[in-house]
Amino acid sequence: MVAERPLKLAIVAGEESGDLLGADIVRALERTTGRKVQLVGIGGRHLQQLGLTPLFDGSEIALMGFSAVLRDLPRLMRRIGQTAAAIAAERPDCLVTIDSPDFSLRVAKKVRAAAPGIPIVHYVCPSVWAWRPGRAVAMKPYVDHILCILPFEVKALARLGGPPGTYVGHRLTRDPG
Repeated sequence: MVAERPLKLAIVAGEESGDLLGADIVRALERTTGRKVQLVGIGGRHLQQLGLTPLFDGSEIALMGFSAVLRDLPRLMRRIGQTAAAIAAERPDCLVTIDSPDFSLRVAKKVRAAAPGIPIVHYVCPSVWAWRPGRAVAMKPYVDHILCILPFEVKALARLGGPPGTYVGHRLTRDPG
């Protein structure tokens, strides 16, 4: 009997909260599929404990405030390109981008252009229902599915013409056991 190859998962998680969500996904995939998950991408200590060797330190993209982003914009744009190129070259089974939409969705768009066959899932719906609703339909060409943490987001995405979504809840509302 030949062992199944590991699932190759690309993750882009630039913040601590995204790192936790990404680690939850990896553990759930390993538990439900019985397969090891091989990781590539960006993440913090939780994903690193599960085997991720990050492309670079995720704190580089966890910037707060307009002036910080403006100051680091050239570096951020380079990191978007580097991240997308590395992920496209790895040809993962799936790319999961987590929150940080200004960075991660740009990566997703570039990955889709470079490697159209890679399924792309975004975890934590951007607040398109409250601000810049045009982002919902704009994501549709390069995001295949959105994992929503608020129950009304699935209907909001559909109403706004965005990608399909699934309500998964927030990790703080789940049983920690």
